[in-house]
Amino acid sequence: MMLIEKCSHCVSWYDIETGALQGRLGLPDYPHEFVVDDEFRYAYIGHYGVQNSGIDGTDGRSVIVVDIRKQEVAHIYDLGEHARPHGIGLDGQGRLYVLSEWTGYLLVKENPRAFDQGWDHITPTGGSKCHLFALTEDGQTAYSMNLTSGDVTVFNPYDAAVAPVSIKTGEKPEGRCLREAEGILYTSQRISNTVAVIDTGSLEILRSFPTPDDPCRIYYDGKRNRLVTMNHHGGSFSVFDEATGEMLHEQKTPANPLALCIDDEAAFAYIAIDCEQVQRFNLDTFEVVQTFDTGKEPDVMVILPDGFSKHWEGRA
Repeated sequence: MMLIEKCSHCVSWYDIETGALQGRLGLPDYPHEFVVDDEFRYAYIGHYGVQNSGIDGTDGRSVIVVDIRKQEVAHIYDLGEHARPHGIGLDGQGRLYVLSEWTGYLLVKENPRAFDQGWDHITPTGGSKCHLFALTEDGQTAYSMNLTSGDVTVFNPYDAAVAPVSIKTGEKPEGRCLREAEGILYTSQRISNTVAVIDTGSLEILRSFPTPDDPCRIYYDGKRNRLVTMNHHGGSFSVFDEATGEMLHEQKTPANPLALCIDDEAAFAYIAIDCEQVQRFNLDTFEVVQTFDTGKEPDVMVILPDGFSKHWEGRA
């Protein structure tokens, strides 16, 4: 597992069977969201620069490229005025997208392995305090979660002449989960305590349903046709039937949950918890089957392929 530890200011690697630390790379203060390319060669990490969205500051102005096998920084992309990069993603062609919370623009790098400087496209989202986004595989449509304008804006990252479309979902939309083939976008509203189900064709809200307090993230469990929310200030995660929105299960966590990752077989969920822990849950029984210790404020994580740890033997 590759794991950001925000308040330890690093990215770390762990054996998910034993919890053993397999490497740690120091980064500038408060790294946050990251994405890994399809070959598991490079990770692109946004240097957000502050602990959370409620804190002032614009020191974070870069994207750090990490060579995963070597556990070292390969390059740093400068963002200039586009401070506080938070949302970050790759499309199906491997192009890199970075969302500046400070300026409300989405930046695109068509060849993120070029290791030069400059951005190929810089497009306004039409929202304010843009925090996360969802992206179609072809990169032609982006959905920005805008904390203070209370909407999701839909726009084309390659055509700034087309005005973004605003969808009012509720107060403080943050979590997002796009099921592109089904034409559905789920968003979670942290202050309204709701999940909105959006038709990506009509851009209409099909339905919404309530959640426990502060659903900061939302995920789809395709094996069981369920939705899972991380309820940050609620100190829990919740499981919902996708078709009806009925809450099937709510489970308290030892501290506030921060992020979740479902394994490829959809057997287990790994949850980063704000008490320096990652816990593994069985998605059928919700039994905690493993806990391991981490650095301070573990957050976004990616599970790497089996056997990948051979690259790091003896490093920790």
